[in-house]
Amino acid sequence: MPTPLPALSDAPLFLHIAGSLVFVAAAGRGIGWALDAWVRRAPDGAKPAEAETPAEPPPQSGARIR
Repeated sequence: MPTPLPALSDAPLFLHIAGSLVFVAAAGRGIGWALDAWVRRAPDGAKPAEAETPAEPPPQSGARIR
């Protein structure tokens, strides 16, 4: 008669999940620090790119726009 196998523990699964959560938390913290530093480097009077108006209208091609 074969010997029954002992019940497998879930400890490696839980350790893997805990390690993954620690890694994700550290990566998120690092991304947050990087974004914070990037925003702080922006000039005080910076305008968004869409808000800027060109000094001259862009050159037109030969076709007329109606």
